[in-house]
Amino acid sequence: MLFQASALAQAAFDPPPRALTAPALGRVAPVAVEVSPEELERPTAPGPMSVAASRSTLSVQEPAASFWPLVKVEVSEALLLALTQALALLLPALTLGLSPARLFLGAWPLVFPYLVAVSWILFMAPLVLTGQSPMMGRFGVTLPENTPERRMTFSLVHMISVLCFPLSFLCMVLGPRHQTLAELLSGQELLSRPVSRMR
Repeated sequence: MLFQASALAQAAFDPPPRALTAPALGRVAPVAVEVSPEELERPTAPGPMSVAASRSTLSVQEPAASFWPLVKVEVSEALLLALTQALALLLPALTLGLSPARLFLGAWPLVFPYLVAVSWILFMAPLVLTGQSPMMGRFGVTLPENTPERRMTFSLVHMISVLCFPLSFLCMVLGPRHQTLAELLSGQELLSRPVSRMR
């Protein structure tokens, strides 16, 4: 141990020849920056016209469905649903040689599930495949949902919303976000379809 300590005391440790050196913090030379008095002035507040223009551009880019396209979708689909149910009831009535009213009153336990199934297929098939019900594409409305099971669930509540259109319209008028009955029941939202930009 004594020999090792004496050998270390006589050894000289020199720094490596390529050691990095940096000046101390207080020895850095100050940098002079030239600023004109005009650059030090505060920028003026934007006028009301520029604020309104920026808000209008933001509102155009926001994807949201307005009140009247949703009303038009539900009204047109209510008429389409009534026509589909009438045709679905008329065809078996003509086949059996009965009036539609007599067929419905005489065999309503069979006719009612048949009409519900036909009505649901009318909305479910397009919504699951394309994300739009039969009349949503005409008025530029879409359902931004990718999973088919959530689209199928929305098609069921959308059918109920179309069947109860006066109640759905009342929900749209009285609600703060103007949501349809289907949007309130499902928690999903119908948006306007994004328009492709032309270059």
